[in-house]
Amino acid sequence: MFNKLSTGWVAILVLCVFGFSACDDEDVVTPPAIGTITTIAADDGRFTVLVSALQRTGLDAALNIASSRYTVFAPTDDAFAASGIDLASVSDDDLADILRYHVISGGTIYRSANIPAGITELGTLNDEGPVALPVTVNNATGGITVNGANVVVADVEAVNGVIHAIDAVLLPPSIADRAIADGRFTTLLAALARTGLDVTLSADGDYTVFAPTDDAFAAAGIVLDDVTDEDLTALLLYHVVGVAIPAGDIASGDNFVASLSATGPGESTLSLLVNQTAGAVTINGDATVVVANVFANNGVIHAIDKVLAPQSIVDFATKAEGLSSLAGALTGANLVSVLSGDGPFTVFAPVNSAFEAAADVIATLSAEQVTNVLLYHVVAGANVRSNALPEATTTVNGDMLIFNGATIETSTMQAVNIALTDIQATNGVVHLVPAVLVPTNL
Repeated sequence: MFNKLSTGWVAILVLCVFGFSACDDEDVVTPPAIGTITTIAADDGRFTVLVSALQRTGLDAALNIASSRYTVFAPTDDAFAASGIDLASVSDDDLADILRYHVISGGTIYRSANIPAGITELGTLNDEGPVALPVTVNNATGGITVNGANVVVADVEAVNGVIHAIDAVLLPPSIADRAIADGRFTTLLAALARTGLDVTLSADGDYTVFAPTDDAFAAAGIVLDDVTDEDLTALLLYHVVGVAIPAGDIASGDNFVASLSATGPGESTLSLLVNQTAGAVTINGDATVVVANVFANNGVIHAIDKVLAPQSIVDFATKAEGLSSLAGALTGANLVSVLSGDGPFTVFAPVNSAFEAAADVIATLSAEQVTNVLLYHVVAGANVRSNALPEATTTVNGDMLIFNGATIETSTMQAVNIALTDIQATNGVVHLVPAVLVPTNL
């Protein structure tokens, strides 16, 4: 049996060797070489403007790396012509940002068969915003669109990816662009247009917009025609922060950030209370972020389910998790109504840990003494921000506080560093302190 099998294998090997040696070189079939995205685009003839732009910005070299993996939504020459963009007037940096917005990088090459049905966001190489800006790809029955541009030729294969020819140039979207495309912010967009803030949120910048949805405006009962332009501008700016804050950068617990609404005492900018607990983000204790991280080239949108209202000192004290002990003490001392007044007040607010550390001492005090201690943390008639702290000031209880930079020195020789400054409310400003301040006239 072994000999028969061996003889058969020898015969097969002889035939194979003979067959290969009998073949001429010109009979060997080799697969056609596939070029890189750069070379294929250059040879295609429909992408001369794109190729020139890639060469000008040096991005042709990146798309010429055979080991890379790219999906390129490539505007045709007709697309560039229809866009009306004068490339000669566009800076190299801006042009590179535009081009990178047409490129998806990574392990997945998005051939048409790999693009999920329906609407999908794909991150591009454009990193103008807090993260890579996405394009919105809609794979519907009638064809594929990218930010509304039609894929006119799909799946042009390259050794390092695939090209999809599109009939429009994709421009990195601003916050206003993303809000328009979303469809849930028609009331907000009307308000922005009326006040001219749509121009601001379309221009260069770095913003976070807590954007009330149409349902949020409807629930608030706000009729735009009944609101003056000045009040509407102030309301809208209270929803905007002058720095981009992705949801992932929001620390757990209480976070106080300054809005762009300069309607506090002395035209100070009002604060927002942003709280993140177990992944859920709320604003001012009332509004919930329902859709986070809608990124744009000038910031980020977080959709919220309520229209935000500016907060008083008492609002912040009662809504901030870290000030619950202070809120309880103010209620017990009947000081809530006082600090809800017009003010302005400056409050040095002990955080919860400060009350915990002083709990044994506070337990020995009478109600009158507790009130006296609380009033030692309040300056009346002034909105004293951290850049204008005086050398000394008299508090509501008649005792003195002395300031050495951001350090408070009490009349009982305490030295307490201010932990967080300039939480701006409608009727005054709050500075957080890590200790309960003890007056001499206790």
